[in-house]
Amino acid sequence: MRKIVWLLLAAVASFAAVADEDGTRLSGEELKTLVTGATVEHVTKSGSLRRWKNDADGSFMVTTDNKKYGNALGQQSVTRPGTWLINDEGKYCVEFDWQKREPEKWCAFIIKGADGGYYLNSVDPARKIKFSK
Repeated sequence: MRKIVWLLLAAVASFAAVADEDGTRLSGEELKTLVTGATVEHVTKSGSLRRWKNDADGSFMVTTDNKKYGNALGQQSVTRPGTWLINDEGKYCVEFDWQKREPEKWCAFIIKGADGGYYLNSVDPARKIKFSK
Protein backbone atom coordinates (compact mmCIF):
# COMPACT_ATOMS: atom_id res chain seq x y z
CA MET A 1 0.00 0.00 0.00
CA ARG A 2 2.83 2.43 0.85
CA LYS A 3 4.41 1.73 -2.51
CA ILE A 4 1.20 2.82 -4.28
CA VAL A 5 1.04 6.02 -2.24
CA TRP A 6 4.66 6.87 -3.12
CA LEU A 7 4.02 6.17 -6.80
CA LEU A 8 0.99 8.45 -6.75
CA LEU A 9 2.96 11.21 -5.04
CA ALA A 10 5.72 10.90 -7.63
CA ALA A 11 3.17 11.10 -10.44
CA VAL A 12 1.58 14.23 -8.95
CA ALA A 13 5.01 15.85 -8.47
CA SER A 14 6.02 15.16 -12.06
CA PHE A 15 2.71 16.59 -13.31
CA ALA A 16 3.26 19.75 -11.28
CA ALA A 17 6.76 20.12 -12.71
CA VAL A 18 5.39 19.87 -16.26
CA ALA A 19 2.67 22.42 -15.52
CA ASP A 20 5.27 24.90 -14.25
CA GLU A 21 7.52 24.50 -17.32
CA ASP A 22 5.27 26.83 -19.31
CA GLY A 23 5.36 29.62 -16.75
CA THR A 24 6.50 30.92 -13.41
CA ARG A 25 4.31 31.08 -10.32
CA LEU A 26 4.39 34.53 -8.75
CA SER A 27 5.32 34.78 -5.09
CA GLY A 28 2.95 36.46 -2.67
CA GLU A 29 4.95 39.71 -2.70
CA GLU A 30 5.24 39.75 -6.51
CA LEU A 31 1.52 39.11 -6.73
CA LYS A 32 0.64 41.86 -4.27
CA THR A 33 2.69 44.35 -6.29
CA LEU A 34 1.04 43.21 -9.53
CA VAL A 35 -2.59 43.22 -8.39
CA THR A 36 -2.84 46.15 -5.95
CA GLY A 37 -4.40 49.04 -7.86
CA ALA A 38 -4.60 46.98 -11.06
CA THR A 39 -7.57 46.82 -13.39
CA VAL A 40 -8.44 43.18 -13.96
CA GLU A 41 -10.11 41.58 -17.00
CA HIS A 42 -11.21 37.97 -17.07
CA VAL A 43 -13.46 35.99 -19.42
CA THR A 44 -15.49 33.15 -17.91
CA LYS A 45 -16.01 29.71 -19.46
CA SER A 46 -19.41 30.94 -20.68
CA GLY A 47 -17.81 33.92 -22.45
CA SER A 48 -18.82 36.67 -20.02
CA LEU A 49 -16.26 39.47 -19.71
CA ARG A 50 -15.74 40.78 -16.18
CA ARG A 51 -13.73 43.85 -15.18
CA TRP A 52 -12.78 45.29 -11.82
CA LYS A 53 -10.11 47.47 -10.21
CA ASN A 54 -8.37 46.12 -7.08
CA ASP A 55 -8.47 48.96 -4.57
CA ALA A 56 -5.70 49.01 -1.95
CA ASP A 57 -8.24 48.33 0.83
CA GLY A 58 -9.15 44.94 -0.68
CA SER A 59 -12.41 46.01 -2.31
CA PHE A 60 -13.59 46.42 -5.91
CA MET A 61 -16.68 46.90 -8.05
CA VAL A 62 -17.01 44.18 -10.68
CA THR A 63 -18.93 44.62 -13.91
CA THR A 64 -19.89 41.87 -16.33
CA ASP A 65 -21.52 41.79 -19.75
CA ASN A 66 -23.36 38.75 -18.32
CA LYS A 67 -23.55 36.67 -21.51
CA LYS A 68 -24.61 33.63 -19.52
CA TYR A 69 -27.77 35.21 -18.11
CA GLY A 70 -29.12 38.60 -19.23
CA ASN A 71 -32.79 39.39 -18.70
CA ALA A 72 -36.13 39.61 -20.54
CA LEU A 73 -35.53 43.28 -21.42
CA GLY A 74 -32.28 42.43 -23.19
CA GLN A 75 -30.18 44.04 -20.46
CA GLN A 76 -27.13 42.08 -19.56
CA SER A 77 -24.63 44.30 -17.78
CA VAL A 78 -24.41 43.87 -14.00
CA THR A 79 -22.21 45.64 -11.42
CA ARG A 80 -21.61 44.38 -7.89
CA PRO A 81 -19.16 44.99 -5.03
CA GLY A 82 -16.49 42.43 -4.27
CA THR A 83 -13.32 41.80 -2.29
CA TRP A 84 -9.83 40.53 -3.08
CA LEU A 85 -6.82 39.37 -1.08
CA ILE A 86 -3.59 37.40 -1.28
CA ASN A 87 -3.93 34.41 1.05
CA ASP A 88 -1.23 32.71 3.16
CA GLU A 89 -0.48 30.27 0.32
CA GLY A 90 0.26 33.14 -2.08
CA LYS A 91 -2.98 32.75 -4.05
CA TYR A 92 -5.04 35.62 -5.47
CA CYS A 93 -8.56 35.33 -4.04
CA VAL A 94 -11.74 37.12 -5.08
CA GLU A 95 -15.30 37.05 -3.82
CA PHE A 96 -18.44 38.68 -5.18
CA ASP A 97 -22.14 37.90 -5.24
CA TRP A 98 -24.17 38.47 -8.38
CA GLN A 99 -27.43 38.24 -6.34
CA LYS A 100 -29.96 35.78 -7.68
CA ARG A 101 -27.13 34.27 -9.69
CA GLU A 102 -24.07 32.23 -8.85
CA PRO A 103 -21.90 33.83 -6.15
CA GLU A 104 -18.19 33.57 -6.87
CA LYS A 105 -15.49 32.83 -4.35
CA TRP A 106 -12.22 31.44 -5.65
CA CYS A 107 -8.48 31.51 -5.13
CA ALA A 108 -5.79 30.76 -7.71
CA PHE A 109 -2.05 30.86 -8.10
CA ILE A 110 -1.09 33.43 -10.73
CA ILE A 111 1.30 32.03 -13.32
CA LYS A 112 3.27 34.29 -15.65
CA GLY A 113 3.54 32.57 -19.01
CA ALA A 114 6.49 32.68 -21.39
CA ASP A 115 4.31 34.98 -23.54
CA GLY A 116 4.23 37.57 -20.71
CA GLY A 117 0.54 36.91 -19.99
CA TYR A 118 -0.94 35.89 -16.67
CA TYR A 119 -2.99 32.76 -16.00
CA LEU A 120 -5.03 31.19 -13.21
CA ASN A 121 -3.18 28.09 -11.90
CA SER A 122 -1.76 26.96 -15.27
CA VAL A 123 -0.76 28.38 -18.63
CA ASP A 124 -3.91 27.77 -20.65
CA PRO A 125 -5.61 30.36 -22.91
CA ALA A 126 -8.96 29.55 -21.25
CA ARG A 127 -7.46 30.58 -17.87
CA LYS A 128 -5.95 33.91 -18.92
CA ILE A 129 -6.40 36.93 -16.67
CA LYS A 130 -5.20 40.44 -17.46
CA PHE A 131 -3.81 42.92 -14.93
CA SER A 132 -3.08 46.49 -16.06
CA LYS A 133 -2.24 49.76 -14.30
